[in-house]
This record gives sequence, structure tokens and C-alpha cells, in this order.
Amino acid sequence: MGVINPMLHHNESEWSAERPEAYEYHAPRHSGALWLIVVVLAAVLGALVYYGYQTVKTQDLRITQVFGNQGTISTLAQRADSAESKLRDLTGDWQGLGQRVTKLEGRVAADVTTTRKYAETLTQQLHQQMTAEMNARTSALDARLQQVESEQTAQRAQMAQVEANLKQDISAAREENGRDLSGVRQQEENNAREVGAISQRLDRQRIDFEMAKGQTREIAPGITLRLRGTNTGHERYHGALILSQDRRTVWLRDQSAHEPVRFFTAEGKDPYELVVTDVTKKSVAGYLLAPVKRDAASGTMVGEQTSVENSTHE
Repeated sequence: MGVINPMLHHNESEWSAERPEAYEYHAPRHSGALWLIVVVLAAVLGALVYYGYQTVKTQDLRITQVFGNQGTISTLAQRADSAESKLRDLTGDWQGLGQRVTKLEGRVAADVTTTRKYAETLTQQLHQQMTAEMNARTSALDARLQQVESEQTAQRAQMAQVEANLKQDISAAREENGRDLSGVRQQEENNAREVGAISQRLDRQRIDFEMAKGQTREIAPGITLRLRGTNTGHERYHGALILSQDRRTVWLRDQSAHEPVRFFTAEGKDPYELVVTDVTKKSVAGYLLAPVKRDAASGTMVGEQTSVENSTHE
């Protein structure tokens, strides 16, 4: 028996004259394969239907066994009621828990508000306390500063007074020194006049000299002057007169200028006088009045031998 597939059917004009015999030869074999596939599928479907029927039957039997007992159903109902009750209790507990949480939140909010107010109060108190302490310290510092300023003002006034007094003292000292200098000069002039008068009266020889500090010099025959130091502030000098013929030394300790040092000769009766007229830091200047006598034969003046009067000897 041959079956013709319309999808495989073609017009005879589309094939050549040699192909119709080959097409008639393959058609029966293709139809047999299709019928075999249909039979296999039918067998599989029948097996599946049978297995499903057996499975449904077994499940129905088990459901009948489970729910067929009235005690089991009551127990399941009680358990369901107990579960529902517990669920309701749990729901109530959740509501109570929510209320508790709400109350707790209210308390926490109140505590936070109270704590904030307390912190603000403490902060204000601390600020007031610090402000009071700073004001107290500032007041003490201001008082101390005012005291220091007043002390400085008093010290300035005192310094001004001291400066004024010092200026007055300096002016007075200058005036007094001027008067003393005038008196000294007057005394020097008087001494010069007296020396001149004595020189004229005694007929003495004046020997001028000038020597440096630390120098030793013979200012007259047998008379050597050694200058050790000077004091320009008080116009004084110190040193020694060396009398070589008498082998004696006359110490001049803190001797005043313009004050004559008088000594006599060993054989003569006329005195010698040493007068220093100028005292500087490095030297002195003055003169020596040496007595002279005239030789009766030649009329020349001859110096006398010397000795010391009112002096310290060694």
C-alpha cells in the first residue's frame, strides 16, 4: 500500500523521465517507520496513564486513612485552636511590647530633656563661676597694676626731687669750690708776697724745678728730691728729701701744695724752704729758696750746709 505525502508530491514535469521508478520504490519503507513511532508513543502514553491511576489511588487511600479517624481530626482542630490562641497571645504580647517600647521612648525622651536641662544648668553655673573667678583675678591684677603705677609715679617724683637736689648740690659744690679756689689763689698770692718779702729780707736764692712722678733729682748741691706720687684732687704729693751730706732722709707724706717745707743748714742760721706750686697727675713744679751769704773777701754768695727743722728723719 502506498501513501503519498503532499509535501513530497511534485508535478511530473518537475522530474526527469528516469526518476519515477526510484520514488515508487522508497515510499512503502518510509510509511512503516512512521507507524512504528506511533505505536511506541501509544504504548508510553498507556503506561503513564496506568501509573498515574495507581498513584492517585494510593494517595486517596492515605488521605482516607489520615482523615478517616475522628479523633485525629479533633486533635488537629485542638492544635489549630491552640496555635491560634498562642498567635493571639503573641499578638497581644506584641501590642504590650509596643506600648512598653512607647513608654520607654517617652521616659528616654524625658530623661534626655532632663539631662539636657541639667547640663545646660551646669554649663551656666560653670560659666558664671569662671566669669566670677576671672573678674576676681582681673580685679586683683588691676589693683596690683594701679599700685605699681602709683609706685612708679612716686619713684619718678622722688627721682625728680633727687635730681633737683643733686643739681642744687652740684651748683653749691661748684660755688664752694670756686670760693675755695679763690681762697687758695688768694693764699698763694699772699704766700708769694710773704716769700718775696722774706726773700728780700733774707737775701735768698730761688731755684725753680719741675720733675715727673717716680723721678729722683738733685735740685741743689747736697739736696735731692724724690717724687713718689701725686693727688690732683686735693693738690697733694708725697716723696722724700735726701740730704746727702747729713746722710738723712726727710719723708714728705701727703704734703700740700703751696705749703713751704722749711729746714735749716747744719752750720748756718738761715732756713731753706721747698715750695711746690703745681701738682698734676704725672709731675710737680715748684722752687727751692736757698739762703746765701756773701763772702767778705770776694763779695760772692756761698751756699750753706743744711739741716732739717720740724721734719721726720731716718
